[in-house]
Amino acid sequence: MYLEPIFASDDIGKTMPNEAAMFKDVDTTWKTTMEAIDSDPGILDLNERDNIIVQFQDANKKLDLIQNKLDAYLEEKSLVFPRFYFLDSQSLLMLLAQTKDPRAVQTHMDKCFEGIAKV
Repeated sequence: MYLEPIFASDDIGKTMPNEAAMFKDVDTTWKTTMEAIDSDPGILDLNERDNIIVQFQDANKKLDLIQNKLDAYLEEKSLVFPRFYFLDSQSLLMLLAQTKDPRAVQTHMDKCFEGIAKV
């Protein structure tokens, strides 16, 4: 769930197009499966529905790959601007996903710069 707003951002989508496409596939699989379960909630035959196990295993592999690529992306950004090391991964991703909104920086300012809470 925390990846959805990140990949909804145009900036991250342009920076990481392969990962954005993989996330879209996983998201579509999840939503389609949940809609099918909502329309026919029989739990006993859930295993046999459209190879759900294989689809979810594939989705997990894609999510692991996406997470690894995101970690590498964050490391690259932190090397360029070392103050980013003071932010946790999720905060940094949200910050990088909202580059068009300078106010998004405000919530993380005190973590990056001692004694500065607002600019």
